[in-house]
Amino acid sequence: MAFRQRLERDHGERLHLYSKEEGGRLDLEAAIAAAPPEAQIHACGPARLLAALEALMRDRPERLHVEHFTTEGAVLDPGKEAPFEAVLQDSRLTVQVPSDRTLLQSLRASGIDIPSDCEEGLCGTCEVAVVDGDIDHRDHVLSASERAANKRMMTCCSRARCGKLILAL
Repeated sequence: MAFRQRLERDHGERLHLYSKEEGGRLDLEAAIAAAPPEAQIHACGPARLLAALEALMRDRPERLHVEHFTTEGAVLDPGKEAPFEAVLQDSRLTVQVPSDRTLLQSLRASGIDIPSDCEEGLCGTCEVAVVDGDIDHRDHVLSASERAANKRMMTCCSRARCGKLILAL
């Protein structure tokens, strides 16, 4: 643990570490049950831990904040992807997104400058506002409630479920 000494120094008795190497294991259900009702839960770690937390927090997803360091599914499989079009409402342009390119790549090829960093759906840098359309969310940034609202997407990995997206660009 890279920052263990600093965490111990800064947080003292409030800090609880559960290291696999030391035989520790956090009882997630007990920890969540012991947290105050308004508590925000922040976590990073292995996919299995984050999935377990997401399952336990299913009825209050707005209280869970996770950070992923790896992703699966960010690589396109052109044989399984459907092309779609992105209508840029502010620019009055329509960009075709073929099955072998991401929305981010297609926007850039059309001269639309979208910032990005990880290009795997982990960081949120390439987020754009969505005016209309059904989004196939593939990122690890948005919460379940944010995905359900269908108002934002990560252009590096997410796509349209069918036909067309209208973006505030």
